[in-house]
Amino acid sequence: MFLVVPTLRLGMHREEIHAATDSVGHCRGPYRPMTDQSSIATGTTPFGYICRRCSRCCQHKHIQLDPYEIARLARAKGESTTQFRAAWTVDGQGTILRQKEDGTCVFLGPQGCEVHADRPLVCRLYPLGRHIHSDGSEYFSTLEGHPLSEGEFTKRGTVTDYLETQGARPFMGAADGYFQWLRSAYNQLGLTLDTLASKASVDTANPDLLDMDSMVAKHCAATDQPEPENIDDRLQLHLKLLYDVIAKLEVKHDD
Repeated sequence: MFLVVPTLRLGMHREEIHAATDSVGHCRGPYRPMTDQSSIATGTTPFGYICRRCSRCCQHKHIQLDPYEIARLARAKGESTTQFRAAWTVDGQGTILRQKEDGTCVFLGPQGCEVHADRPLVCRLYPLGRHIHSDGSEYFSTLEGHPLSEGEFTKRGTVTDYLETQGARPFMGAADGYFQWLRSAYNQLGLTLDTLASKASVDTANPDLLDMDSMVAKHCAATDQPEPENIDDRLQLHLKLLYDVIAKLEVKHDD
């Protein structure tokens, strides 16, 4: 069995979205396929993992990002999401974190992760993969990581305990929110993210749907409202604006 990641990104094909929305609503793990070495695990399954900070899991991984993760990382760097996307993601698209020439994560420094407090969800889940069925139920799998990893698997605690210690819940909620939006766009309009972004640019004057700061700033300026400062409030506003885009395109489609 291989883990695939039907998450929010440019270039997603209809078949990928259909497969993702048919049986598995959302799966987050490293973009590069990794062997699933475990049986199905739930939140109550005994699980523990001790990271020894060997940094081997930070090499040769294509780390996908959603707008919430971009916003967290951008704030950590003192940048806007627009600036962060241009500087730190592949081709400035804001969907995949850049790597250094040697294949290590762009934020891996001599002492380890330089953005650890705001690291993406996939880094928090490791060595777990998370899967959500279309009915909303979730399960987890354990990934076979680097063969020389110094990390230690234990049975102390549960999967839920591990997720809590990693601060994964807000990131999981954001990831699910964005993926549900993408599913809605596909189910209601038959649009992939690429097509949706193109139509939104023409029909709703929103050139970059995934740039949280840009969309929030534009909306608040147009409505004469102060921008929310709390990042979770910005997330909710961004999702609302994204659903508004679907609604506007739906009206144009019906016309």
